[in-house]
Amino acid sequence: YGEVIDNSIQADASFVKMKFETTSTQIRKLIFGDDGIGMDAETLQNCLSIGWSSRYNDRQGIGRFGVGMKLGAIHQCKRVEVWSKQSGGAWLHTYLDLDEIESGAMNSLPVPVQQNPPTEFASLVGSDHGTLIVWSKYDNLRKRLLELHTDLKFWAGRTFRYFMWNQTSTGEPLPNRSHPLTIYVDGEEIKAIDPLYHNRNRTRFPDDPQATLYDDIILTWPVNRYGLNPGTAPEHSDIRIRFSLLPAEFRQKVGASASSTASADRNIAKKSNGISILRNHREVWWGPIPYWNRYKPSGWSRFEDLDRWWGCEIQFDAWLDRAFAVKNIKDGAIPLPELMETIKKNILPSRQSATEEIKNTFSAVKARDRSESARSSAAEEMRRIHSEAERVARITSGPEPQLGRDLDPEEALDEFIR
Repeated sequence: YGEVIDNSIQADASFVKMKFETTSTQIRKLIFGDDGIGMDAETLQNCLSIGWSSRYNDRQGIGRFGVGMKLGAIHQCKRVEVWSKQSGGAWLHTYLDLDEIESGAMNSLPVPVQQNPPTEFASLVGSDHGTLIVWSKYDNLRKRLLELHTDLKFWAGRTFRYFMWNQTSTGEPLPNRSHPLTIYVDGEEIKAIDPLYHNRNRTRFPDDPQATLYDDIILTWPVNRYGLNPGTAPEHSDIRIRFSLLPAEFRQKVGASASSTASADRNIAKKSNGISILRNHREVWWGPIPYWNRYKPSGWSRFEDLDRWWGCEIQFDAWLDRAFAVKNIKDGAIPLPELMETIKKNILPSRQSATEEIKNTFSAVKARDRSESARSSAAEEMRRIHSEAERVARITSGPEPQLGRDLDPEEALDEFIR
């Protein structure tokens, strides 16, 4: 799904709309629409060709390999249809069908023909320009639909957060973008998710307390220029490491987990441990980095439960694709050994400082809770004693009057009157 969204971003779309057509248990069709600049006939004819890209080896944007969208589509379904329109032009259509290829009916990609998108999907694309993609003959569903929707919303909100904000981590506008991106899934606007819990713009919790950011760490790393044009490829490129300590309001008790409302709503759980790695502002990895425990600076061989209470992201540009072993479909990034060790050593002091602060907060909260518990117990004991005293008073007779005790009532009355 991300590969389609990537293409919409490259086309400077302001929105991407995803629509699922389903039965009770299966996806029948998945439709993507945007208002990007659209494709001309030549680009459209080749867009479903494996290995072809109008931006092949371009390292300024997200895509450069020419395989992602096509492989992503045929991994999920057997038929892909594409309609696209440039400003002032007409809608053009082409398709790829694996059943027709198998039967021999399709020997080459069809030349695009003029054809309007289906009317039921017209609201998913721009009025003057855009692209519509329909996946049908769907045959890959490994998750329940409800689980798929939930995971997709969380993943998209985190993966494309910088495009939703349309700004870099330093507050500058994103290059080659004229507006923020909005993603919809079945009509619901997806909210941005910041794993640093610092940027609250367009998130589900805009009034949340803000995480504490540590100073950015900048690593200058050599570019592997093998096969690159030395006239355009730089010798070095920067890696930016950002680290944050989550707000104290979220980290009140040891072991606070997804069972607490705040943790569950904000996906702060033990399984959320890890690091976000972004390539050209698009997340390509989230979680514990593979082979992390091979490089063991003192005191840190694996992610612990306490590590959920800090956030970290690593940003690099496409010149360092080889240093991060980026996959062709941009699903994963594993720093090479020397870079892995350097990153880990640079993060470790921040992690140690954060861990100490987290433990201090836990201790302070625990002491406060003990004090409040003691006061509550004392107050409860006083309430018990008072209640018991009232009960005894209710069932105990008072002393009999002594005045006139031995007199006849009539005599006592006369005595009182006198």
